[in-house]
Amino acid sequence: MTNVTHIRTLESLRRAKTEFHNKLCLASVNPDPLLLQKLRSENVFVLGEFFFLLRSFNLIAQPDRLETYILTHNEQLNELINDPGRRKLMGLEVPRLKRGIFSMIQVHKAKANLLSTTPGLDQADIQRLTIMLFSPETGRRVIETLEAAGFLERITTPYYSKIVQSKGTVENYFAEYLDEVRGQLAQHDQTSKEFVS
Repeated sequence: MTNVTHIRTLESLRRAKTEFHNKLCLASVNPDPLLLQKLRSENVFVLGEFFFLLRSFNLIAQPDRLETYILTHNEQLNELINDPGRRKLMGLEVPRLKRGIFSMIQVHKAKANLLSTTPGLDQADIQRLTIMLFSPETGRRVIETLEAAGFLERITTPYYSKIVQSKGTVENYFAEYLDEVRGQLAQHDQTSKEFVS
């Protein structure tokens, strides 16, 4: 693989990522410059990927799938807790990882939330599931940013939990990001083949 191919790949990734953030800013219901600046953060991109995967794996619509996903998440965290070498490599501490583990009561509660009149994930559950991506506090701030822009809705329940419902826009834009990267790389490959020919 040549340096030119590496550069074109990097350009494709950067261009598609910039367009992802541009779309979020243009679609925001709030044009506040500070909010738009937050929408361009790396953490927004990371949480966008998380919501895209939730939809792609159909976890919100199928409680049993969500349970399997959470139990696998717990296993991964416990493996990291018991592996100091991997923890050090990833820059993660045991107290933070423990904050991401679901008890079985919390697992059943997460499934029940999907069957309620306002189906969705509790904000606290999202913070647990993204514990390896960023801290719970950072997760909360990113969720609040997306809510302020009109992409998410947080519903407070009688039990004082906050159910997060995505409107699907972020997931759509992330899918378009992937399509754009794939399309640009395919175009570059075709151009390179024609040039060699």
